[in-house]
Amino acid sequence: MTNINNIQSITQIIDSQTTKESKSSGRAQGFESLLNSALEKTQESEKGTQTSELGEISAMNFDIQTVSSIVTDKTDKLLTNLESYASKLDDTNVSLKDIEPVLEELNADAASLLEETLSLGEDDQNLIDIATSTAVTAKTEYLKFQRGDYL
Repeated sequence: MTNINNIQSITQIIDSQTTKESKSSGRAQGFESLLNSALEKTQESEKGTQTSELGEISAMNFDIQTVSSIVTDKTDKLLTNLESYASKLDDTNVSLKDIEPVLEELNADAASLLEETLSLGEDDQNLIDIATSTAVTAKTEYLKFQRGDYL
């Protein structure tokens, strides 16, 4: 009858499975205790160390121009363009059609310079005078060209 039901082999299999489970649960308990001790050490070290707040992020150094430096740069550019325009007028190989784009740029630069001079204060009166006379000269040359004085 023991052979028919095979009771002994079944009990042996069950016994071996319970011993395997007890060995693996022992290993799991060992891992769990190691994990808990590591967590406790980490928490203790975190309690001892205070976290500092983030410091202020420093801004990049930008080259900020003042209004007077902008007006100075625009005046210098306009004077350079006026010199270029004068040299093209003297050159007989350059036609009036070739000069027109240069003159249009002169007119736009003069208008921009006049707008910027409005932002200057009374401290920069000398700069205002120079910038205004340069812009007026450029506008005058533009009007002369449009009127046909150079034909």
